[in-house]
Amino acid sequence: MPKPYVRFHSFGSLLPFLPLLLAGTNTLAQQATSYPERTGTAESAVEEVVVRGRQSDYSVITENAQKIVDVPGSLGDPLMAVFSLPGVLSEGDGGGAPAVRGSSPSDNRYLVDGAPAGYVFHAFSTSIFNENIIQDFQLFSAGFGPQYNNAIGGIFDIKLRDPRQQDFATKVDLSILRAGVFTEGQVTENSALYLSARASLLQYFFDKDEADKEDGIRVQDAPEDTDYQFKYQYRLGENHKFTLSANGASDLAAAEFTERSTEVMEEPDFAGSAKIENTFNNQSLRWQFDGFLGQALDVQIGHYENTQDTFWGGDKYFFDMTTEDSYALLNYSFVLGDSHNISVGGEYHATDYSYDARFINYVCTEFDPDCELRRGELIDSKDVVRIKESSVYLNDHWEVAENLALDVGVQSHYNDYTDETFTHPRLALSWEFIDKWTLTSSAGSYNRLPDIDKTFPQIGNTELDSPTSDHFTLGIKQELANEWSWSVTTYYKTMDNLPLASDVGDTSKPLYTNNVEGEAYGVDLFISKERTDRWYGWLAISASHSNRTNKLTGVERDYYLDTPLVLNWVMNYQLNDLWTMGARFTAQSGRAYTPIVGIQKNPWFENRILPVYGEPYSDRLPVYSRLDLRFQREMTLWGYPGTYNIDILNALNRRNVTDRNLDYKRTTSPQNFKLEDEVGLGIIPAVGMSLTF
Repeated sequence: MPKPYVRFHSFGSLLPFLPLLLAGTNTLAQQATSYPERTGTAESAVEEVVVRGRQSDYSVITENAQKIVDVPGSLGDPLMAVFSLPGVLSEGDGGGAPAVRGSSPSDNRYLVDGAPAGYVFHAFSTSIFNENIIQDFQLFSAGFGPQYNNAIGGIFDIKLRDPRQQDFATKVDLSILRAGVFTEGQVTENSALYLSARASLLQYFFDKDEADKEDGIRVQDAPEDTDYQFKYQYRLGENHKFTLSANGASDLAAAEFTERSTEVMEEPDFAGSAKIENTFNNQSLRWQFDGFLGQALDVQIGHYENTQDTFWGGDKYFFDMTTEDSYALLNYSFVLGDSHNISVGGEYHATDYSYDARFINYVCTEFDPDCELRRGELIDSKDVVRIKESSVYLNDHWEVAENLALDVGVQSHYNDYTDETFTHPRLALSWEFIDKWTLTSSAGSYNRLPDIDKTFPQIGNTELDSPTSDHFTLGIKQELANEWSWSVTTYYKTMDNLPLASDVGDTSKPLYTNNVEGEAYGVDLFISKERTDRWYGWLAISASHSNRTNKLTGVERDYYLDTPLVLNWVMNYQLNDLWTMGARFTAQSGRAYTPIVGIQKNPWFENRILPVYGEPYSDRLPVYSRLDLRFQREMTLWGYPGTYNIDILNALNRRNVTDRNLDYKRTTSPQNFKLEDEVGLGIIPAVGMSLTF
């Protein structure tokens, strides 16, 4: 796992404050907590769904989205449920940024109503969206179509539902961790709106005096967050919809790291106060037109701003960054003849990345497990980088025969920062070769912008090229009786032009070059049971391998998130008209890590030590497993409908090892160095309720 100062420089990861969350969770573990819950049932399925037809009512949640909202362990958060889908891994203990089918978390792209999202996860795992407004959620983990760009990993396509034409109603959620209010209703005969606002409450119950005394971390501001979503929609006749949307979020945490903390023992410059504050706001205006004979037009313009302010080491080091993007999107589809559905479109972005920073530049990437040994120069700089991007695409969904469909598409993507133009062919096939047996396949090439923190002047290399990837998939699916089905999907990905950190002492080379390549391959088995006889569920088993290779030396290493075998079992059962219960069991083979084989003197600080590492990513952590349970009861309180729910995370209280580090406190000599295991959360009960007025 990257060290604290590396995470600070990642411009978006708040993992340095994970001890604060753990302290808060342990303090509250035996108290009542709650997350919002929604009502309804789930009756359809799962991993990757491409919708070919048109849905008649965009103001209700789809069955697919409902199914993942109800996954035990996700606390009603649809985005957290992605970790129970095939091929998806988390950086941390069931949370953090997702890695999809061997790609890096930074290779993904998140879209909300077709527009780019500033960020979609709060600092401590939960998403920024109220579950009442999620209309649909789709994950495309490989081989996605030409309408998606700027990603070589996975696409997370989130759709928020339309406001309902109804009398105004308000739903209130209240717990020890979070409070929220959601209101929705008709404004005029042709218009409606909804507004959601939520805020965490953990900061009001957090015991600052007791938290993390042994770890040498004094909490100053307990983790807190807010989020909001607003949508106003006006309908002009049967064919036109005009939508004004706004959404945003904020995250804050602060602490003091004392001499007794592991972070300061490893890096004395880290001593003192540290703080992370992120804010995100987005506004957009959208026109959707559904015409005759299959015509559809979707035009959207918008603006978002994401501010990430971080300081540490008291007032010695800081990194403040603002991302401001103005964008325009267009998609148009029409039917041509009896068998062709043509889609064309494009998007344009003008993005300013501005930063003001003073910090020690540790030159390293995911390829380097020894980042604390790659200490660079002191950076004291500010700058603004503007990047203009444009892309266009064309896709033909061709119904070749009643049982055979072919998608043929192409995408062109250009950015003026690296001055690169890419042309990507995309191909997908679906063939029902026997009744209820379907063969699927896809292939395509992809690119994304280089990591912005590796390309800033003085900090990285402004000449870095864009990472690229090729995807290939092949799958087979069979529909069985009684709503059972199974599928097997194989995939292969190549990755090229990934960043390689240069030797810090070699001033003749840029800090980063495009000299890492990688590959990922695997097979996913998915067995699904749709809801019949009061229950539904699925079993997902993924076997995979992912590696990275230094093209200069030819050295090949397992990827740090490489996890050869992952199993997820999910089941929901309706006990009676009021009660529903569910369970999710996850098991994973041990993740790759770099063993520590000794200690050495810290060359930058007297009387300090640093680890000596063995072969990178050559060892594995113990097997990870976790059982989550959920119980939900429909109820009426004071004449108003609502729900009670009980979630039990890690119900078996499994002690899962998530990392292994040098124990600075107990290490006394090179011959007597000690290691410590970083473990995930213990058993956590969460009790909550929601009420609709």
